[in-house]
Amino acid sequence: MQTYLRPLLRTLLLILLLGALLIELLLWQIGVSARSQSSQELLLRGAEVRSALETRLRDGIYLSRGLVSFLQSQRGLQEPEKVEAWLASMNQEVDYLINIGIAPDNRIALIFPREGNEAALGLYYPDVPKQWATVQQIMRSQQPALAGPLPLVQGGMGLIYRTPVYMDGAYWGLVSTVMDAPALLGMVDSEPRWQDLNLQLQRLEGEQYTRFWGADLQPGRMQQAMLIPLPGVTWRLVLQQRGEDAQLLLYRLGLYAALLVLLLAVGYLRASKLRQQREHEALRAETERIKNEFISTINHELRTPLTSILGTLGLLQGGAVGTLPTEAQRMVALARRNADHLLKLISDLLDIDKIIAGRLQLELQDMPLDELLRSALQELDGMLAQRELRLEYHNPFEQARVRVDATRFKQVLDNLLSNAIKFSPAGGLVIVQVSRVKAGTHWRIEVSDQGEGIPPAFQHKVFERFAQADSSSQRKTGGTGLGLPITRGLVEQMGGEVGFTTSAAGTCFYLLFPAAGAEL
Repeated sequence: MQTYLRPLLRTLLLILLLGALLIELLLWQIGVSARSQSSQELLLRGAEVRSALETRLRDGIYLSRGLVSFLQSQRGLQEPEKVEAWLASMNQEVDYLINIGIAPDNRIALIFPREGNEAALGLYYPDVPKQWATVQQIMRSQQPALAGPLPLVQGGMGLIYRTPVYMDGAYWGLVSTVMDAPALLGMVDSEPRWQDLNLQLQRLEGEQYTRFWGADLQPGRMQQAMLIPLPGVTWRLVLQQRGEDAQLLLYRLGLYAALLVLLLAVGYLRASKLRQQREHEALRAETERIKNEFISTINHELRTPLTSILGTLGLLQGGAVGTLPTEAQRMVALARRNADHLLKLISDLLDIDKIIAGRLQLELQDMPLDELLRSALQELDGMLAQRELRLEYHNPFEQARVRVDATRFKQVLDNLLSNAIKFSPAGGLVIVQVSRVKAGTHWRIEVSDQGEGIPPAFQHKVFERFAQADSSSQRKTGGTGLGLPITRGLVEQMGGEVGFTTSAAGTCFYLLFPAAGAEL
């Protein structure tokens, strides 16, 4: 770094640090206020949703309780006509009711309405193990319970409110009120005033809450939860705001844009004075900057027209302008292969530049290893057939998981597999296998070929940029010498290791990745 640039850089760095500190402090204060306001708003709206749900559930529950009292006054089902008349008068008030079943001695003897529910008539609860356990619990506790959503005998999903009936202190039977779960709970998804919320209903099972209705929640975003105690079960309502909160992002962009303008202005004024004093040194620095920008521009600006060319060639191959003569088809195919090769070269140059500069962005997630491998392997049929090769895949650990960026992991596999295919003799075998190493804490993925092996003099250069072995076979296969350096950079940034073993009988490249957290 030139001596005359240091005062300018110190000034800009000081402005940058102070500006960033003030911006982040201001954004923190705005964020605290916004989160507090959002939290209170979510609580209020959650109470509104919970109240609406409780009201709808309460209608069916009160109807069931009223029926129990009516049965006790009638001494059971001695006059079924009266019971049906009572139900007919009350049913009009609950529009999501599927049916009400009355089961003396745990066998459904009356169901209203009968039409559409004939399949449930005569149902004997001890014959339905999944429901009988719940009925037994109700009999023991002598308390009603709400279950579901459950699949119904007559079809559909229902919420079932079961109430035990006692006559003179003795258990007489059971009243089951079946409510249409989609109709009752559908308000969570369809109510217009809640379309900006992710709403989810969970049920307490043991010591954990399990979702049974509603939308997926976005991880990492603010959410509120509130309990809904119901007979025999506890529900939990969880809600969060949909979409990204753009306000903070806009604030951040605006403030940093202003800081950038300030930096540019200060830098321009200071640089102008320095250029007058150090014209020769500034000219040399400017030349170096222009050269770097030119290289970057060439790398980036070639991609756009090349993509357009590939699209046009694809249309020609697809018959967009009619069927081409055989020779024209061959020439278009050749042009497309060469354009694909050039596009891959540009992508490799950009990737290696990002890796070296530490600017490669990765999205690491716990992923099923078997699925990742099979996704890469299923695209090799054409290459294998062209080279008359066979492929073997061995993975006795189908539940294995690794924490990787799926797209970049596939790029690593593509590089290793294409090398294995490229250096294998016709009729050879490519083997991909998975094993567990390092006392079970890591997964080892091997890609083996039956090629001539890597010359000893070249082995220490395998992962260097633009390096290629000086032999006739390697020259014949071609390549840019960037695939393996990119592979190593990607693997190491994802927390893994890459290496190889080689002999005259072939080469084996291997990847080592820590097992995902749940498997350790």
